Amino acid sequence: MANIDSITVRMYNTGSVGDCLLLLFKKNNVVTFTTLIDCGGFNTNTQSITACANDIRQTIGAGNPIDLVIVTHEHLDHVSGFNQAKAVYDSIPFNQVWMAWTENPTDPIAKKLKKTLGKKLQALIATLTEQHKKVGARLKSSTNTPGLNKRLKHYSKSWGEVLDALHFENGRSLQKNLAAGLTVSNAMVCVKGKSIKKSKEEMFRKPGEVIRDIKGAEGIKFHILGPPYDEDLSGIKNKMQEDEMYSLQKHAAFASSQTFLNAVGAGSSTPAFSKSPFSEKYKMDAPEEKDFFKKYHSKDMAWRQIEEDWLETSEQLAIAINTYTNNTSLAMAIEFEGSGKVMLFPADAQSGNWISWHNESVTSALKRNGGKPANELLDKTVFYKVGHHGSHNGTASKSGLDKMGNSRQLVAMMPLVQDKVPSQWGGSKNFPAKALYTELIKKTNGAILRTDEGLIKDPRAKELREKNLSALMQKKLKAASKPLYQEWTVEG
Repeated sequence: MANIDSITVRMYNTGSVGDCLLLLFKKNNVVTFTTLIDCGGFNTNTQSITACANDIRQTIGAGNPIDLVIVTHEHLDHVSGFNQAKAVYDSIPFNQVWMAWTENPTDPIAKKLKKTLGKKLQALIATLTEQHKKVGARLKSSTNTPGLNKRLKHYSKSWGEVLDALHFENGRSLQKNLAAGLTVSNAMVCVKGKSIKKSKEEMFRKPGEVIRDIKGAEGIKFHILGPPYDEDLSGIKNKMQEDEMYSLQKHAAFASSQTFLNAVGAGSSTPAFSKSPFSEKYKMDAPEEKDFFKKYHSKDMAWRQIEEDWLETSEQLAIAINTYTNNTSLAMAIEFEGSGKVMLFPADAQSGNWISWHNESVTSALKRNGGKPANELLDKTVFYKVGHHGSHNGTASKSGLDKMGNSRQLVAMMPLVQDKVPSQWGGSKNFPAKALYTELIKKTNGAILRTDEGLIKDPRAKELREKNLSALMQKKLKAASKPLYQEWTVEG
């Protein structure tokens, strides 16, 4: 049986920030195996993402199945298309579906994760909604204080963005008529249900697994690298490490803090002081408290009130709350057995996920199952799907990019539509992250394909391409841009 000799990757423009990747595995230029990795966009329009789904159906042939559908994690920008283009996907059979072990309803650690995350998320949404209403009420009563009014408007807008980010994490959007009212959970259930192969052992993947000898994809090994499978969830909870990621600022970790929940929840039916972070010795007695708050809440003192000042951290909070789910990303490396060339797909993995690939337990499992350790896979990586749309916390340095492209030419695909980056993620000014972009340009000699501009136009990249890449390679890179997608072929 002949082996796969090339893999073509199509990175679709779903109309927003999102991942939708079609992989065509070929033998002598004939497609023998197809894989779809995610299909989504952040608050994207149905027309754009349906066009992608229609092209996928046309490419594989009407009535033909997608051999393997991989859903990396439960975020709108990765799965909304299965809702928005549901009519198209309903007409395409899925032979097999892979998801991370975190989506296995019978896995005890997965159940623990869902319970932990779900409780925190619902608590945050409830308390922050209450706080947002308070800001609105104060805004209505502060019209005679211009400075205060301006400040409260800013806080109200910021808080709305935080809530939208929380609803995004919860699988919804505050925008009307998005995804026909369906949630991320609906999309996940739909994809699971479409899998012709129902075996949970084959659907829910754990780090250290190596899948090979798949019919139609002979000569290919799929190495499962993440998410980390830890009983205490330590890898998934792992906060961003400054020496590992291309950080803009210190990662806000208070999204999971009970103190934070207490602070935003103050004013509920529970006595306010029970939620105070201060010692009991500072507590006022009833007469003192009554006198103090009478003065503090008077109209004359409105400009001195500071309850909303901490909302300045809302952008950091919006970024921080994504950590849990992004770290549950199904990360994998696809290896050509003959040449050893590797294609890396980390989804939106953050530091805890990246670092875990190098754990002794994962390394031992990969070797035991006929694969290679992460260090070797990274060294032989020739194609990199850039993590989390080029954000500062989606690509590891020491555990990732530093180990790539040292002996072979590296090509990177970045699923980014810069002017569509939501403000609650920091906006377009933070995507792609400057430090990461600089390093990627060096590592790839400028061979970076972006969803929004194709072969990147950065003058530093252009200079490196002209200096270090062959005329044929430059020609192929320029030809990669199509109206609906970017396309690159890796020869095995």
